[in-house]
Amino acid sequence: MLKEEIIKLIDTQNSINKDKIKSLLLPSLKFKLDDSVLAKFSSSKIGGYPPIFEEGYPSYNGIPLTFLGQISLDQISSTINSLLPKSGLLYFFLLINHVNNRYPDRKNEYKVLYKKNAEKENIDKKFPKILEFPISFFEHYTFPSYQENVIVENKLTDEDLNFIEDIESEIQYIESENFDVGHQVLGHPKAIQGTLRFWWAAKYLGFENIDTLTNEEIKKIKQIEDKFILLLQLDFSDPKIIIDDFGSSIAYFGIHKKDLENEDFDNVILVMQNT
Repeated sequence: MLKEEIIKLIDTQNSINKDKIKSLLLPSLKFKLDDSVLAKFSSSKIGGYPPIFEEGYPSYNGIPLTFLGQISLDQISSTINSLLPKSGLLYFFLLINHVNNRYPDRKNEYKVLYKKNAEKENIDKKFPKILEFPISFFEHYTFPSYQENVIVENKLTDEDLNFIEDIESEIQYIESENFDVGHQVLGHPKAIQGTLRFWWAAKYLGFENIDTLTNEEIKKIKQIEDKFILLLQLDFSDPKIIIDDFGSSIAYFGIHKKDLENEDFDNVILVMQNT
């Protein structure tokens, strides 16, 4: 659904906060997994065989991470992507089958690598893999989830939030979405537990024990939470992604804006949520 159509929907309402609601709308790229045929080496895909890197394949305590997939930045429209590098590849890895009763969301249990060039097809079939599916992107627009800091700052009412939810439902209907959340690059993450940016910021600052946060720590989190950008939202409820460990969970990879500007992907934060 195009931005102009969404703006028209907003304008049909009598809310005094229409302009604020419009200002929250962010462009993103949703994507679907195509039929299971081999993707080109430099194309966006989920799964398949991982590439080999000069610095070694990502692992955790000697256990190879599973290659989740790659995003080809050359495929992403420059009109949507004003944040990511304009070319190159982002590779995503995750520890699977070796963590008990929690998500593999701690440092080094996941990895995001950025390579400016994919010079040749260089793969290694000895590492773990999931089924390979090429990706098809389509233009999308997103609103923040109801507990995000930007909602509070703009003093949106429950009526405004209900209106945003109605618009999102209309977009989902028009785009014939099969999943409640879906896969996405950039834009506002679609949280299923209220907020993502708060948890990204907390982990970025090293506050792992969320239940014992002090008022001072919460203050520090709120100072930076709006600086985080969604790199990848991956919906494991998609039946094409066969990873039994996570059920219908969602993986959200976020990066601090300053790190992204410096093309530094070492401090990417992973948060996973489930209903």
